[in-house]
Amino acid sequence: MATKPAAEKERRVFINDKGQGTFICPVCEKGVIRDLSQFSDIESAVRLKCKCSCGNVYRVLVERRRHFRKPVNLVGMFFYRGAKKAPLKGLIKVLDISQSGLRFSVNTVPEFEVGSRLTLEFTLDDEEHSQVREDCIVRRIRSNMIGVEFDDLDHYGKLGRYLFR
Repeated sequence: MATKPAAEKERRVFINDKGQGTFICPVCEKGVIRDLSQFSDIESAVRLKCKCSCGNVYRVLVERRRHFRKPVNLVGMFFYRGAKKAPLKGLIKVLDISQSGLRFSVNTVPEFEVGSRLTLEFTLDDEEHSQVREDCIVRRIRSNMIGVEFDDLDHYGKLGRYLFR
């Protein structure tokens, strides 16, 4: 009895500044560039079925992010100074991080909103247990999941070394 090959890991295709993506066949490694600009503004995941000239059929996920996201499980705090209220702080769990921002969860629905400015402090899981403090702006809130963009996108210190190791 023949066995099926193990499911292959889903490939990712990143959209560049020109709205194009490079597809590379996992079998023959032939690359082809295609226009993906029609998918740039779609918020949901876009998965495509591709057929290479060698006959191989494979699936890809169209990635619209500017930077690679690293999945993490880090603990930290947020600090928020509202316009009229006393400063707020709370525990966060950092779920993924990139050069431009991160995604974290909180225990309750947050009192801040999209556009609010936060300061985040968290500890990396590197050998030195490095402390990171970043100012950011809230870009997305879905229930208790928050997406933020860092004020400073250049990371030459501990966070930069952590992201690119």
